[in-house]
Amino acid sequence: MSRATPPRLARFLVRLGSSATGRGPTEHTRVVVLAAATAALTATVLGLVAILATFEGRDLREAQRQPRITDTTEQAVAWWGERPDSVTREQHSVVYLDPVDRDADPPPGLDEWPEPGEVHMSPALARAEPGIGERYGDPTGTIGPRGLLSPTERLAYVGLPDGATVPEDWMYPIRGFGPPGSYPFGENITITPAAPALMVASYVTLVLLPAGTLFVVAARYAARGRDRRAALLTALGAHARHQFLTGAAGCLPAVLAGTAVGAAFAAPLLLTDTAVPGIDYTVRGGDLRRVWWAVPAAVAGSALTAVLGYAMLHARRSQRGVTRPRPASDHVATWKLGVFALGTTLASGAALLPPGNWWTIPVYAVGLLCALALAPSALAAAFARLGSGIARRGARAGRPTWLVAGRWYHHRPGTLARLVAPVVIGVVTVVNIQYFAVSDTPMTVQAREANERVGGSALLVSAHELDERRVSEAVRELPDRARAAGLVTASQDRGRTTLRAPCSVLRSLRLECATDPAPITSDAGDMRVTELLRWQVTDSARVRAGSTVPDGGQLDQLVVLSPTEQPLSRSRVHTAVQPVLGPTTQVDELASFERSAANARLSEWGVLLGTYGLGLLAAAGVVSAGANVLEAGRVMAPVSALTGRRRWHVGTAVAVLTVPMSVAAVMASGLSVPLGTVIQQSRQVPVTPPDTLAGITVGAVALALAAGVGAGMVTARTAAAWRPGQE
Repeated sequence: MSRATPPRLARFLVRLGSSATGRGPTEHTRVVVLAAATAALTATVLGLVAILATFEGRDLREAQRQPRITDTTEQAVAWWGERPDSVTREQHSVVYLDPVDRDADPPPGLDEWPEPGEVHMSPALARAEPGIGERYGDPTGTIGPRGLLSPTERLAYVGLPDGATVPEDWMYPIRGFGPPGSYPFGENITITPAAPALMVASYVTLVLLPAGTLFVVAARYAARGRDRRAALLTALGAHARHQFLTGAAGCLPAVLAGTAVGAAFAAPLLLTDTAVPGIDYTVRGGDLRRVWWAVPAAVAGSALTAVLGYAMLHARRSQRGVTRPRPASDHVATWKLGVFALGTTLASGAALLPPGNWWTIPVYAVGLLCALALAPSALAAAFARLGSGIARRGARAGRPTWLVAGRWYHHRPGTLARLVAPVVIGVVTVVNIQYFAVSDTPMTVQAREANERVGGSALLVSAHELDERRVSEAVRELPDRARAAGLVTASQDRGRTTLRAPCSVLRSLRLECATDPAPITSDAGDMRVTELLRWQVTDSARVRAGSTVPDGGQLDQLVVLSPTEQPLSRSRVHTAVQPVLGPTTQVDELASFERSAANARLSEWGVLLGTYGLGLLAAAGVVSAGANVLEAGRVMAPVSALTGRRRWHVGTAVAVLTVPMSVAAVMASGLSVPLGTVIQQSRQVPVTPPDTLAGITVGAVALALAAGVGAGMVTARTAAAWRPGQE
């Protein structure tokens, strides 16, 4: 064929590529599989667009509601102060406002400035706990969508009550709202500063990579006829561009159909706010409508990528002037092995970067993608190298199963790579899901256990100016069964932390009633004292009988005690003491381990995305195994004329399918530890224990064994119907 591609030749190649589409049941299945894979790829790309648009929308809303702090009170239109609080173990922000000029624009999401004592809450905070608004004042309004980063954000704006006592530097004078403010509050209070980057990286590795794997497997499904046509074109002198054009024409109908189906998933996201199934989160339609142009661009890009990828997979690399067909054996390119090694090194080495380094997540994501994408090729190369030796041993020992399996390994590394790809990526994905699912660190586990033992029988109250008058007024507002003790800071009491309380309170804690400060021994007191010393006192502590507040001094924290059989709740204590102690009031359990709402959902997102990815990998595994079963049945049917034993078919199928998949499971289990280190460290959870890895590996091996036995049964039936002259 000519090196150039004349129009007539191009039209002929297009007709040749499209003529094979839709003929026979196998071709129909191929079209359906390819269309489904393209739909999944398009939908996942649109999902990435939605994630990026959501983060951009959050950043815009965050910038618009930022307080613009000023140095001069003459320019101030209001005073602004924020403090964290929590409900149902999740943090939220409470913003206090004291307007100077009520004609100035209020914060986004509010129609007017709140009056003193009025509370405006986000819908999510109002739903979190009945009566939560009464903790801060009089609930009178709701924060609109413009003032919330997401529909599930927990936030409250409170008008500063008249006569409220706050620290001198606690509230800031502001001259309005909007950029360039930089005060983090609301959902931006998170222990994971790299949450957006981690979210995108998790989506790419947990969802987009499995979708790409499914497409590659689907593109090579039932490819024997196309390979024969490609070999014929090569013999006629076709070059890679001719093969490329023919392949592109052959996949175009399926790709367009799949792209249309995948694009339909964007319609709900564009038209309205959409709740994400399986997680308490709603995607704003306005965020995606703001970047509407990205949706058709993503759809077109997905279709173009699918066509190019399909055509490239089927375009034979032909040397100029060479008309011989390619040999039956194939090889794995050396560069793939090098990139696999480099990716593994990058992904595991990213954990060595300093904590909080901006490059950690990008380097890890690139390394993980390279490692997972090319690990199947590395494993296939190892099997191809061992295949000839296994075949020779089988020939010498008279074992046909070894002979057939060895030659299969040696001549079909590409088939093996597609077979083991879902297993390798799936095992690593399961381990990463486990890191997201185990959202509690060892410290939070201990804290939760401590709080379960103590409950609300011992609560810590922090506020501004805990002097004798304010503490006495606050204690009078508590229920009758409540008792109070005080913690005095070391600087106020001769270098040590001292627990102060009347004798009756100390006796209820099983402590000595000593008028002079006495050390608290490790075996003294009940469990409330034990947990108090464990979580709130960093050095040795003392106890002293007398008034709760030292004469002329202040408390560091007020300890509210109640009977263990009838403990008080945090909300009840907070509601009681807030009007007395003011806006800075904070009530906590002895071992506090609240999470930010955004960081709590990050765990749920990881599990959800990993589940989606596993579904795509399961589909890829079914398609890949099905293609291997069809190919094995076709190739091995003539050999079956030499034996009628079903056991031979099962043994060969197990050797061809189960063994590579099992080895892939073991390999992926070992790789998952270094490849998951960055996520494990960012989530601050323990490394996956060996028994968990063993359980994941055993499960994968069991599935591989079931696939091998099932394939053996299918090939046996195929062989029984085979006759000479059949393909």
